[in-house]
Amino acid sequence: MAAGDSFLFEVAPRHDTRAPARWHGPSRWTAWGYLLPAVLLTAAVLLAPLAATLVTSVTRAPVGADYQQVLTDRDVWVALLHNAVWLALALVVCGVGLGLAWLARDAGPRTRRLLLVVLGLPTVTSPLTAGVAFRLIFDADPARGVASALLRGGPIMLGTRWIWLVLGLAFVWQWTGLAFLVFHVGLANVPADLLRMARVLGAGMLRRLRTVVLPALFPTAALVMLVVLTAAARVFDLVLIGAPGSVQAEVDVVGLFWWRHRDDLGDGRASALAILLTALAVAVVTLVLWRLRRDWPEAVRPQEGGRAPAPGQPRWAVRLISAVVTVVWAFPFVTLLLTSWRSPDAAATSGWWTGGYGPGSYGEAFADGAFADALGATAQRALLVSVLVVLLAVPAAYALTPGQLPRRTRRGVAAVAVVLAVLPPQVLAVPLGTALGTWLGSTVILSLVHAALVLPLGVLLLRNAFMSVPRPVVLRPLAQGRSAMFQMTAESGPAVVTVAVLAFVLAWNDLVMGLLLSWPAADQAPLVLLQQARQFATSAGALAAQGVVLTAVPVLLLAATGRWLVKGLTQGVRR
Repeated sequence: MAAGDSFLFEVAPRHDTRAPARWHGPSRWTAWGYLLPAVLLTAAVLLAPLAATLVTSVTRAPVGADYQQVLTDRDVWVALLHNAVWLALALVVCGVGLGLAWLARDAGPRTRRLLLVVLGLPTVTSPLTAGVAFRLIFDADPARGVASALLRGGPIMLGTRWIWLVLGLAFVWQWTGLAFLVFHVGLANVPADLLRMARVLGAGMLRRLRTVVLPALFPTAALVMLVVLTAAARVFDLVLIGAPGSVQAEVDVVGLFWWRHRDDLGDGRASALAILLTALAVAVVTLVLWRLRRDWPEAVRPQEGGRAPAPGQPRWAVRLISAVVTVVWAFPFVTLLLTSWRSPDAAATSGWWTGGYGPGSYGEAFADGAFADALGATAQRALLVSVLVVLLAVPAAYALTPGQLPRRTRRGVAAVAVVLAVLPPQVLAVPLGTALGTWLGSTVILSLVHAALVLPLGVLLLRNAFMSVPRPVVLRPLAQGRSAMFQMTAESGPAVVTVAVLAFVLAWNDLVMGLLLSWPAADQAPLVLLQQARQFATSAGALAAQGVVLTAVPVLLLAATGRWLVKGLTQGVRR
């Protein structure tokens, strides 16, 4: 780093990035009591199965033999390389989101709202539905796939030369909205005096971005990176349904390889492979988050001095780019919706632009009642998961705020939460299936499993929001003999709503745990859709109809809670 860059880097963090002044709350034993329910659930559902899988992977003599066999398998190395590609795509998502957020700073309020909506909708769409939409767009038959019809690529559109592009586009389409939202708020609150000082020192735009803006966005980047890396580490259903069977071996990831070859691998090698996948995810997310901010996620407080001025780009250029982004991001939804509103025969033989519209595909989607029953069961489970996560995450997050536990303890627990947030379900599936057995049919048991998987991320998000609550607001109820936790929760209401919606959407869209734990297909809506996808070409209409219905619920939830979600996702990254 040049001397000038070093000086700018030292100048940039001079706005206060420290946690709020500490307040003295209840005793540490009380704080541990707040944390205990979350600890018990994660220990039973996450840590214990993880330990059991680790023990199974090293018990065969000689020690490490299973790891040696796995690591000498060429197919495993290919799958591990593919996982690395997905983790790299997470960086692409953050880069695209940051670029669009930088562009939107000079857009008008209507353009910004339009971008927030059109980019945000794919975030609540399940990877399964995203895979269906992009496979319809890139269908190899020019009579059905619009990309093939325009490019006349024929079978190569979903062949080995193009399949990575298709899947990568689907992943970027789905997750860029989250990065855009959080970076947009973070950029809007970068103190203006920092950029003014950088300009006085002669820094150009790229140098200001590298030495001032990015350091100022560290907490924001950490939040985005954790969520997107978690999605990348757990990628499964997007590949499963987005790639035709003939080319899936070319894009197989470790999670899918584990699921396909679980019986062939045996307990030892399957456990070793699951541990390797876990180690890859944990290593990457830990390295990235440590590089972004070693003390993540310490809180920040709003600063004086005004917001950074807009970069002054030509308004017509911003509107043009925004229009292109809007069309591109809306097109998969248009394809899915128009395909669903066609007769099953028309959807199976021709593209949506050829006509043949009618409600027949919806009738076929609900014909046997299995999908309707699964929707009810999935909604019931998702609601229970949402309630459980909020009830456990609120006291746990409060226990991790300053003044409750020693600083090292808080940072250690937060680090463990980061690790647990990216655990792949494959490392938990076999021990959970063995321990729970027939209990897996219980809605409560299944909801506890889902809640444990979402809980670490919910605790981290709420902790960051709680730590942004001003000190006087917390001291006031303490002086009056009232609960500071309830006051923090009230002040962080949008973040609580965000955690509840996040838990609901993740449980609603989940496919992976259903497959890994062999739950009844009729008990989970995504599993019904996956069964329908076995005859993708002939059932395209019904697939699209089920995808629309499956997407409508989280989209309606997003529409009802959108204002709270924007505040909740960014409450802990204010400047």
